[in-house]
Amino acid sequence: MLLRDLGPSPSHGQLTHTIWTAGTRLLTDVTYLPIKADDLPVGGLINAVPENLKEVQDHDGSLNERAKSVIIVVRLAEDQIVAQQGGTAAAPWDYKGVLAYSKVCTHVGCPISLYEQATHHLLCPCHQSTFDLADAGRVVFGPAARNMPQLPITVDAEGYLIARSDFQVPVGPSFWERA
Repeated sequence: MLLRDLGPSPSHGQLTHTIWTAGTRLLTDVTYLPIKADDLPVGGLINAVPENLKEVQDHDGSLNERAKSVIIVVRLAEDQIVAQQGGTAAAPWDYKGVLAYSKVCTHVGCPISLYEQATHHLLCPCHQSTFDLADAGRVVFGPAARNMPQLPITVDAEGYLIARSDFQVPVGPSFWERA
């Protein structure tokens, strides 16, 4: 009975999919301006959201879609990228060293963007899980049990960053995978 007070049980799709789709532009968070790959310097990191976020805002006033879809975009020197979570040589998941990862920690879901440029590490402020963005978002320290999900990206004809697809793994805490 007590668990029913927490609200309706989410469906599995609500937890495993975001609103990212092929061709969706990456926009800067807050200003909602499209991001050109060439404008992001090596070592730079920005927070971003999908272009279609305003169209699909939750009707009940919650921010669930925003919370699941927010990402960080970082640019590394191409020779510093050790591994990615998918893609091929012909269609990598980065674009000229620009990588996109979920901003939601895989431990308990804290938003993160504390970035150490020299090591390419992303640190969660809640429990200090640390992820190596140059090595497929691999966990290098802390209680997180899985990598930061990587969003496959490329550019459109105008040079703006776009998603190739949705995330290939669930974003957020690992317990979501058990839903």
